[in-house]
Formats: sequence, structure tokens, C-alpha cells
Amino acid sequence: MKVWVYLEGKSDCKALSALWGDWISILRVNGWGIQTISLENKSKFFRKIGPRGAEKLLNDENDLVVGLPDLYPNRYYENTEFRHRNLRELKDLQRMLVKRELPARARPNEVQSCLSRFYPSALKHDLEMLLLATPNHLQSQLKMSTKPQGWRLPPEEQNQDNPPKRIVEQLFRTKLKRSYREISDCHTILNKADLSEVLFDERGGEQCPCFRCMIDWIVDKTGVLAY
Repeated sequence: MKVWVYLEGKSDCKALSALWGDWISILRVNGWGIQTISLENKSKFFRKIGPRGAEKLLNDENDLVVGLPDLYPNRYYENTEFRHRNLRELKDLQRMLVKRELPARARPNEVQSCLSRFYPSALKHDLEMLLLATPNHLQSQLKMSTKPQGWRLPPEEQNQDNPPKRIVEQLFRTKLKRSYREISDCHTILNKADLSEVLFDERGGEQCPCFRCMIDWIVDKTGVLAY
């Protein structure tokens, strides 16, 4: 039994695998695996999630599929078939793209069963959003004496005109006098973080509610706790 998580980029896959390391190990003991798969970029994500998702859902009646593109930026798609102005529309779009691939491959009574095992979601911003949710580890990586700050809380609500990735890039230029290395730096920071640190701040406040809902859906389906 497997959970197939489709993302935009390879760096997303590597970073999430690091963050989910302990959970992946527990899932494996319980007969589950999680496979993160890059669809290269947002445009290709939209073109591929339908056939790829439908294929996985039909190959095994126990498998789960998650769609996890970035919500922002979304202005580029305003005049295309992939238009989405908010999180709800992005979820509906993904569901539609998978649903329209199923009738040609599945028997009529299989369509709803397949869709019940598909969870359309989003990271809302680039994966750097999760770095802003772990200021202690970001501080350590940046060799700062105090925690970095200067973004909206929770980090999922950061302005798309100044997205988390831009904030992180600026911090690396200012504090380390070097460019932010997306794949290696993101992996290093999230590899040190516990999933609960990303989801909740030091006072127990929720930091990434959309991201948490996706994890809770997988927990509900697999019966394996994540945090």
C-alpha cells in the first residue's frame, strides 16, 4: 500500500522526505510507503496530475494520491483552463483533472471510490514556507544570535508579492553572504526539524493549517500517526 504525493519540483520531494523521515519509517512498519514525485513545474503538474493520479488510483484499490502544487503564483493561469484564484478553486481544479481521466479507464462504479482516495491540496507557497515555520532551525543554519522574523503568521498567509522563498533568499544573502541553495539548504533545515515543530509554534498555535489538513487526511486513511 502506498501514498503517492505529487509536487512541482525535485527540491520539494527531497525536503518533504527529510521532514517526514520518522513518519515514513513508522508507516513502513505498518505496511505503507510514501513516494514523493516531482512533475517538474506548475504547468506540467496541471497537465500530468490527471493521468498520473488516475493511473495510481486504479492500479491498487488501497493506494492514496495527494496533489500538492503551490497555490502561488497563480496570476499566470488567469486566462487558461487552469485558472484558480484561491485554494478552493485549486483543489476543485485538481479534482476535475483527475475525475475526467477516470471514465476512460475505470468502470462507472469505480469512479467515486477512486476519488475518495484522492486528496487535492496545496503548499500555498514554495516549500520555503515550512522553513519560516521552523525559525529555530533557520536561525541555526543562518548562524544568527536571534530568531529571524519579518513575515506573516501563520506563514501560510504570507503575501504572494513577497513569498517565503524571497524572504529566505534575502536572509541567506544578508546573513551568510551567499545565495540560498534551494535543494541542499531546505533539506538540511527540514531534516533537523520535527514535524510537530512545523505544524505548531512554541505556544501551540497552528502554523500551517492547510499542510496539516493534508497530513491528517493521510493519517486518517492509513491509521498511522504523524505527530
